[in-house]
Amino acid sequence: MHVTRLDFGVEPNPTCRDAATFPPDAFALPRLQSLFFVDCFTNPAATTTLVLPPPTNLSAASTLQQLSIRANPALSGTLPPELASLRSLQVLTVSQNPLVRGGIPPGIGALTSLVRLDLSYNSLTGPVPSEVGELKNLVGLDLSYNSLSGPIPSRISELRQLQKLDLSANNLTGAIPDTVANLTSLTFFALSNNGLTGRFPPGISGLRNLQYLIMDNNPMGVPLPSELGGLARLQELRLAGSGYSGPIPAAFGRLASLTTLSLQDNNLTGPIPAALSRLGRMYHLNLSNNALGGAVPFDGAFLSRLGRNLDLSGNSGLCMEDRSVLRGVGVGVGSCRGGDGSGAGGDTSAAAARRGTGRGVMTAWGSGSRDGFPFGLLGPACVLVLPVVFALNEHAPY
Repeated sequence: MHVTRLDFGVEPNPTCRDAATFPPDAFALPRLQSLFFVDCFTNPAATTTLVLPPPTNLSAASTLQQLSIRANPALSGTLPPELASLRSLQVLTVSQNPLVRGGIPPGIGALTSLVRLDLSYNSLTGPVPSEVGELKNLVGLDLSYNSLSGPIPSRISELRQLQKLDLSANNLTGAIPDTVANLTSLTFFALSNNGLTGRFPPGISGLRNLQYLIMDNNPMGVPLPSELGGLARLQELRLAGSGYSGPIPAAFGRLASLTTLSLQDNNLTGPIPAALSRLGRMYHLNLSNNALGGAVPFDGAFLSRLGRNLDLSGNSGLCMEDRSVLRGVGVGVGSCRGGDGSGAGGDTSAAAARRGTGRGVMTAWGSGSRDGFPFGLLGPACVLVLPVVFALNEHAPY
């Protein structure tokens, strides 16, 4: 019998002991394929430093394909450069460890077998290293919720297998590289809460597989590109709070798969395109707090379907030709004819309440999802070793 998998601190076992440290012997097991430290280092009064054995001692770990270091609030230090010696890794997760700081080591580019790289929800700083372009087999890359800075490296476009790219909630600046349009396998693309500026890449409509484009809260300050209307499989388009100006492109009416459109808190002008009313899968539409004007083009069926998931408030120029179609649903818009006591653009209490919900995005690609690992071991002081039939892809690798 050989040990192929070890779990430290994973339910149903207790978390690791307060004095637990990284066990170097675990990396010396010659047949080990999967190693997990999840909810292991949890006592803030007894922090543990993230260290790996020297590269010479990692040679026995040539079979290690999955390493997960996740949800350890008392784990501190930096990403060890020795990670670059684990050349067989296919899945590397170092996530939800708020005391893990410093930069992403450039040696990460040596892990060319990686399929998934998740470094989200740490306190990482510095640039996104251009060496990530060496990871040609990546399907999922998640660097969200750190403090990474600088531009998005253009070499990221070399990841032609990439399906998920999440760089949200960092301090990234500059323009989105034009070469991002080469990521034709991409289905989930999230850049929210950064400092990105400028136009969308030419050719972005070529991302034919894209289902989620989430780019809220960036100081883009440009008109919305009509090219986004060519993303036929798009289900969620979130571009709120980013200084977009000009009209809502009529081409958005071609997004037949769209379920969510969030354009609130921008500087959009002109009428609401009537073509949006033909989006039969739409269930959430927020156009609040812009400078839109004219008659709302939605009929009673559309308004009933969206109900409280429609917010048009904060647009003083918008009005309803026939408020009777609302049937008790408040959208934050008065009558074009006046005299109903609300006034054009008048808020309703329901619309005001909607603006205060601040609900987050929940999708199948969401960051921070839990791994469910059925086996575990305690701390180094009490180690239980079990032979396990190894399954690398407990979930999808991306």
